[in-house]
Amino acid sequence: MCRRFSSKARPASARNFFSRLAGSARPADRYIAVNCGGITRELIGSELFGHVAGAFTGATREGKPGVFELANGGVLTLDEIGELPLDIQPFLLRVLEDRAVQRIGEARARPVDVRLVVSTNRDLRAEVDAGRFRRDLYYRIGAVALRVPPLRERGDDALMLLEYFNAVASERSGRDRLEFTPEVLDALRSYRWPGNVRELKNLVERLHVLASGPVRLIDLPPDILQPVAVPEAPPAPAAVTRLEDAELVTLKNALEAEQGNLTRVAQRLGISRPTLYRKLDHYDIRRTFR
Repeated sequence: MCRRFSSKARPASARNFFSRLAGSARPADRYIAVNCGGITRELIGSELFGHVAGAFTGATREGKPGVFELANGGVLTLDEIGELPLDIQPFLLRVLEDRAVQRIGEARARPVDVRLVVSTNRDLRAEVDAGRFRRDLYYRIGAVALRVPPLRERGDDALMLLEYFNAVASERSGRDRLEFTPEVLDALRSYRWPGNVRELKNLVERLHVLASGPVRLIDLPPDILQPVAVPEAPPAPAAVTRLEDAELVTLKNALEAEQGNLTRVAQRLGISRPTLYRKLDHYDIRRTFR
């Protein structure tokens, strides 16, 4: 989602991508990224909006600008926006509405011109319905929404990313790139990647430390090699060849579903209780029900 309007710099490619995503021709070096889930509840307000000297216990003597001020004229990314505490959300909404930020402990507002990009792995609409995310903020940040499909839905992207992370790890360590046997590539291609790209990146870094020679199946973690358990299919119902057989099956299923409550069984079948009694007698089903 984007809206005009521990901090760390991202690689130039990421900065350029998010600048384009925000529709920005602004300099890529004015790019700030914050993980809302990686900051304590006590410090998130100071991190976003800044604070003045002595605003709270632990505040710096000189005061501190927040990330909105630091990203002024550029792009600000808030990762894991769904982790933002509910009591902080109104202040973020006010900044987006007024295009100005007030440091904690300060009365004056400081104008900011920031293009905001937010990301989350949560269903924010469900969070709104559950009362954990403000509805007005949800619509305010949702000017443009993009769904990034999980890695398991992206075909051979896993193998492309494998080569990319392999090259990065090789350059960082000064070692040759890893080689992968065809069996390993097949296993990685069919794996479901519940941890998405981050899991793949961590796997490559692990293999650079532990593997020697071409990567074989034995070098992969057990989670990747363990086959997914397929639940057994329920036994197929016996074929119904007569109308009476079908009625008997329907009657027994209704009795089981309603746990023998004859009033609810009659309602489920759309018949009266006297009719239900006659059918129970006809099929010799004992009335040991409620």
